[in-house]
Amino acid sequence: MSIQFEGKAGGAISARNASTELDCETAALLRAAIRPVFSSAISWSNLTEILKDKGYRLAFRQGLLCITDRTTGDRVCGLRFLGFDFKDLVRQLGRPIVVARGNEADGDVLSARPTANGA
Repeated sequence: MSIQFEGKAGGAISARNASTELDCETAALLRAAIRPVFSSAISWSNLTEILKDKGYRLAFRQGLLCITDRTTGDRVCGLRFLGFDFKDLVRQLGRPIVVARGNEADGDVLSARPTANGA
């Protein structure tokens, strides 16, 4: 999550605000907006589409499922921040379709299984 402040010289000062640095009001609002999406999801496809509409996506970072900003790819928060456990989501939604990225146990959760012809 990135925040821009106006400096006295007129230029924008960019500051990165990671999920561990969120103030309590922002954290409460984020939880209030995102938790119901996870609780009411009927499938991984459904969950990823709703998050996409809100400007987020699901991704694995260093082996942990987290929510990332859809445009920048920056990590917003992890499942534990929202009060969820991955194994409980697997019980609720089944196994996700994941494509690996890089070599750091990173990957993206897909909304649909890719086809052989790339369509």
